[in-house]
Amino acid sequence: MRSRRALAGLLALSAGLHLWLIDRWQPAAATSSSASATAPAPASVAAAPPAPARPVELLSIPAPLPPQAAPVPPAPAAALVTQAQVQAPAPMPAPRAPAAPARSDPPVQALPAPIQTAATQSETPPAELLAVAARPLVSLPAAGPVVPPSVRLDYRMSRGALVGRGQIDWDSDGQRYRMRLEARVPVVGLILAQNSSGRIDAQGVAPERHTERRLRRSERAVSFVREGASPHVSFSSREGQEPLEPGMQDRLSWIAQLTARLDAPGLKPGGQILMPVAGTGGEVQHWVFTLIERDEAGRWHLRREPEGPFDTRAEVWTLPQAPHWPQRLRLSEADGDALELLLLAS
Repeated sequence: MRSRRALAGLLALSAGLHLWLIDRWQPAAATSSSASATAPAPASVAAAPPAPARPVELLSIPAPLPPQAAPVPPAPAAALVTQAQVQAPAPMPAPRAPAAPARSDPPVQALPAPIQTAATQSETPPAELLAVAARPLVSLPAAGPVVPPSVRLDYRMSRGALVGRGQIDWDSDGQRYRMRLEARVPVVGLILAQNSSGRIDAQGVAPERHTERRLRRSERAVSFVREGASPHVSFSSREGQEPLEPGMQDRLSWIAQLTARLDAPGLKPGGQILMPVAGTGGEVQHWVFTLIERDEAGRWHLRREPEGPFDTRAEVWTLPQAPHWPQRLRLSEADGDALELLLLAS
């Protein structure tokens, strides 16, 4: 009986303890549930900042609107520009009008000197362009160079071991000319043939066509076009053109032109004569003949030095009397033996 009472007491005690624990647990759960219920509050507090962000946007919109009124001032700017433009033409002509005569007056006073110089130069013929003023100047006759009369010259020709005959034919009526050079050797025959034809002008010999044929080589030509707006020289050996210079010669006509030039008075040893020369190879060179000496009999000795390693060196000894045709002519080239012509007694 006592055991039952004791068991019932224990059960009652256990039940009371459980009830007490339940009462203690419910406030904690309520606290945790209230904490979880209040947890969204921070989220709503964090989400609250976007609300003030909107007024910031509203404030930024009106801020730029007032400055935009600044672009509206193009109207006054345009007005200022138009005023400047209206005022510009008025003062501009005023300073320019007096400035023009002020500047033109000094040149007009300074012009007489160059005009007189040009007049003095015009008294000499255009052929003076052929002379180079290195040391003594080469002066020309007032009427220009006088080309020699028609003639045939026979030479003894030699080139290395080859010995034969050479001949120069010059035919001119004073207005036009034809010139031919031939070099022949026994057995072989013709080894060199050159032809030149053209007119006679104020500068002397003026070639129009030049051809050259060498042994075992095809013929090559040079054409001198003197008419038209742009006189020029063309070559059969290459494309393209070169401007026609005053007094330009070919590789044969230079002999006749030099003969005419040597009749000019005032020539002295040490002087130089310049000739632009066009070759059949397509080159244009400026041959400079130096007057080496003149002996007591009147023979001139001239020399033209080559411009490069493969250029021609020319040396001339003339007849003592005019016209001063070559009495001896020597042409040396780097790629072969020298061609020498020695005039035979007539």
